[in-house]
Amino acid sequence: MKKNAMKKLSLLSALLFAVLAMNAQLQEEGFSNSTISDGWTSSNATSGCDWSFGYIGEMPNSGTPASTFPSGAAFFDDGVCGALSNDLATLTGPVIDMTGITNSAIEVVYNLQVFAGKGIFKIEAFDGVSWQEVFFQDEDSPRNTGTNQTVSLDVSPYLNSAFQVRFVYHDEGLQAWGLAIDHYKLINSSVASVDDLVELGFNYYPNPSQNILNLAAKENIGMVNIYNILGQEVLSEKPTRTVAQIDLSDLSMGAYFVKVLVDDKRGSFKIIKE
Repeated sequence: MKKNAMKKLSLLSALLFAVLAMNAQLQEEGFSNSTISDGWTSSNATSGCDWSFGYIGEMPNSGTPASTFPSGAAFFDDGVCGALSNDLATLTGPVIDMTGITNSAIEVVYNLQVFAGKGIFKIEAFDGVSWQEVFFQDEDSPRNTGTNQTVSLDVSPYLNSAFQVRFVYHDEGLQAWGLAIDHYKLINSSVASVDDLVELGFNYYPNPSQNILNLAAKENIGMVNIYNILGQEVLSEKPTRTVAQIDLSDLSMGAYFVKVLVDDKRGSFKIIKE
């Protein structure tokens, strides 16, 4: 009976965590309209060629089957803009006051296709004074898969009263295939605490982590659940020992929440997978 009650409590706790994470959403944009969304701005510092919105076609040169955007996307088609236009295009989100929020993360679904090694995608966060680079890619998204790329990024160090996110595309002076932003989310991730586990000697390291997350406590670690920033469970283990190594190698780079059960106490914390 006690085991069944504990199982129900664990499921309820996981559900509550997921609901909290999803309810903490601050901004979301799917770029489904044929015109730029309210509060967003676009620019091209070199050629003036602009983004298109509500794009539902295929991503050029993304393989067979090609990646698509059924609900629409913001698309910078470098092939349309010209071979030597040297495009440097930006797409900037609305200002949002993040005062009082200590932890936040963004999720971006996108597809970048380069040509002859040319084509750069950057994501930047405005820290109140200047733009800070939080993501950089200069190679194709996965090809021949029919899928787009998803990246989850911790932006906690840059929160301020005039926070913004900006997407930057640069073709490096040569016609490439372009960049599509399918979806963007900004969430409040200030839901983590291990205060109840301090007396049990709980600790975890390293953070950021690459492939292994180490956990240790004076009592047995009964359960470990890992969630992405949308509250979806991506990994679950039952170590039932005082020291555990959690294999993160199958997880994509980004921010995650870890919930642990030690003895009869629970805690949660945020990690960054590199």
